[in-house]
Amino acid sequence: MIEIFPPALLAKEKEDEVILFLQKLPVPDRKKKQALVWWCQYTGAALTEELVRKLLGERIEEVRG
Repeated sequence: MIEIFPPALLAKEKEDEVILFLQKLPVPDRKKKQALVWWCQYTGAALTEELVRKLLGERIEEVRG
């Protein structure tokens, strides 16, 4: 479902913009994390705990798994 991302965000160096984009989406945190996984797979960016924490902050514990 990489289609949810604007084409301008489909590059590794757009990580900060992607985080902001996902934070603004009106969807549950679990779906935001899944979208981040898709973005990482598409761009080849490493999916790290730090990246997920940038997206979710302290709510990261609620979406582990």
